[in-house]
Amino acid sequence: MNKLKKVKVVITCMLIALSIVTTGCTSTPTSSHAAKSNLAVVPDYIYYNQQHIQTIQQQVTAGNEIYITAVNTVEKAAEKDLTQPIESVLDKPQAGPSGNKNDYLSLAPYFWPNPDTADGLPWVNKDGQVNPMTRGKHTDQARSSKFLKALKTLTLAYTYTNNPAYLKRMQTYVDTWMVNPKTRMNPHLNYAQGWPGTNNGTPFGVIEWTSISNLVTAMQLLQATNTVDSRYITKVNTWLNDYLTWLLTSELGNLERTRKNNHGSWYDYQVVGLMMYLNKQAQAKSYLTETKQRIEEQFKPDGSQPHELKRTKSVNYTSMNLQALVQVAFLAEKLDVNLWHFEGSQGQSLPKAIGYFYPYLRGEKTWQYKQIWKTIEQAYQLKTYPMLHITRAHFGKNAVPDDIYQKVKPTLSAEELLLYHTM
Repeated sequence: MNKLKKVKVVITCMLIALSIVTTGCTSTPTSSHAAKSNLAVVPDYIYYNQQHIQTIQQQVTAGNEIYITAVNTVEKAAEKDLTQPIESVLDKPQAGPSGNKNDYLSLAPYFWPNPDTADGLPWVNKDGQVNPMTRGKHTDQARSSKFLKALKTLTLAYTYTNNPAYLKRMQTYVDTWMVNPKTRMNPHLNYAQGWPGTNNGTPFGVIEWTSISNLVTAMQLLQATNTVDSRYITKVNTWLNDYLTWLLTSELGNLERTRKNNHGSWYDYQVVGLMMYLNKQAQAKSYLTETKQRIEEQFKPDGSQPHELKRTKSVNYTSMNLQALVQVAFLAEKLDVNLWHFEGSQGQSLPKAIGYFYPYLRGEKTWQYKQIWKTIEQAYQLKTYPMLHITRAHFGKNAVPDDIYQKVKPTLSAEELLLYHTM
């Protein structure tokens, strides 16, 4: 029997080798990604499902063209990033109100110069209309957005190609923004989303760092691959702990905490994830009582969201708020808290809020609320569908039925496909 087993093993190995050679002759990027994908470590991420990503890796290995195309897209973006300069908060031409360039600076995107005053002050609000002056080189918003987006791209590129160059690039990014004393950003947002002529900063600036989840994920990967040493890890974790402390104790942080719309929900997304990463699980679990209160306050029993529906981009904001809360519910599961099935005093719940969209997506109702950004259909595809994909990945087919999901899946980006696995 032992000899027979050995013969079977040899034959199997020969067949595998032949398969690899044949695949290499008949395809281009598929074979290289397939050979590498299972070699990349996938940590037990806080913000993502480890098993889902490993399942997608298996799909890449098996040659699934949908996922292969997604990997090629992400790899191309990562390669492009390797050729770009890394900017820091020091790259703005002038410091903000504090006089310290290491302090993050941004302006509220929906505020514009006042047409009724000679100097344009104070700036006035035009909800939903982004002032391009707030996205220029003189603020840090575009730089920080590029930094945090790059971490996500590089994390995914490494996950599916096992190219160590992406790890080193991530390390350099984080060093620039959190470690190097000359270029690091000070861990607060005191001067974010200021209103010229009114104030130097507002609580609403906290939402600009929602993608700090990408930093947490990058740090988990850098540690799992032994790319960084203990001193580096300590410095980054100290920065993250200081930022979390600012969120919880500063005036602006606490004001954002009280917002009864997507700002409060994305605040929870940051706070709970940071607490979990910094080994404050008991504190995170306790904090989730506030997220339950958001479900109570933000939703009506029919699942509608009055605070978001009154906005000029109602599809965007109802979808964004749900995406935040669905992801907080995923974090809560890891803490043995069931937010997905939590119901408010009048039956308010996340499933009802998700289901509120279904009659509109099925064509049974017509969206009657204001939507100044793109068409309603385009807003569904770009904002609602990604939220529904994440919901189905985290909470299963019952959360997003098949007839709805058939509309969702063909529209997904490469990143969405490679991060969240659905059935």
